[in-house]
Amino acid sequence: MLHIGAHKTASTYLQKLCLANAGRLAAQGCLYLGPERLRRDLVIPSLDRPAPVLRRKTALLRRLLTEARATGMRALLSNENTIGGPRPPIMACGTQLYPKAESHVSALLDALDLEGVTLCLALRDPLGLLVSAWGHQYLAGRPVAFDDFIAEVAPEALRWSELVARLLTCERVARVHLWQFEAFHGKAPALVRALAGLPDEIALNEPPEHPGWTYLIGPSARALTSLPRVMRHNPELSAKDALRRAMRRYPKSSAYPGPQPFTHAQIAASGRRYAQDLAAIADLPGVTCLQP
Repeated sequence: MLHIGAHKTASTYLQKLCLANAGRLAAQGCLYLGPERLRRDLVIPSLDRPAPVLRRKTALLRRLLTEARATGMRALLSNENTIGGPRPPIMACGTQLYPKAESHVSALLDALDLEGVTLCLALRDPLGLLVSAWGHQYLAGRPVAFDDFIAEVAPEALRWSELVARLLTCERVARVHLWQFEAFHGKAPALVRALAGLPDEIALNEPPEHPGWTYLIGPSARALTSLPRVMRHNPELSAKDALRRAMRRYPKSSAYPGPQPFTHAQIAASGRRYAQDLAAIADLPGVTCLQP
């Protein structure tokens, strides 16, 4: 299995939960490899590079997966950057989500000699995805106006069904497992069990707390509006550190909701399109929609 995101769908917590329970997964015949290795000692290089380069750079990972298969182990790889990054135009461009997704997936599976692969992908209302990804730019120290962030994107035309159809054309992909980010909120253990093939009675450990996790939910609107003032009064701070200070003062919550550049009418219309899109995806051959 290859978990490819999407970004801003609680993938980091899912990965930390898998890592905290890697021993339990292995005991049940599932080898887990996430960003802590796929971006370090087993690093996957840019998937736009020539095929011979990819094969050379992924030789160690390919050998590890071959050895795992030889012992009857399943593998669950998780890296949302496989299909792109959390910023247009690679995350979204025009009417497409992740325009390079199928070429990147095909390049990776070719390099690793994997066949009959199940792709795992979380979906989210496209407008919510864009807003969350925009907030991520501030967290990364790259503040940008929202209109500039989506300048090359047609938000109301984005459809997950179009992306899934492209992924299903990949020669080495056998099926796609999907789930709604909104439906699995707070239910990550059930998702891990489904992806790793664990029985329900297997208890999972919570991952250890990390101070940086508090920032993963993104900034509140109040934190963003206060950012210029924080930077003006604290010129020694980088944009990233200034935002973190603003987030500590105005944490995203019911009291300080997140930013919302779209209108109520746009949000409602997007919700209807999203529901219709999910129904269309469920009818695609080779697709399994996971339920909480």
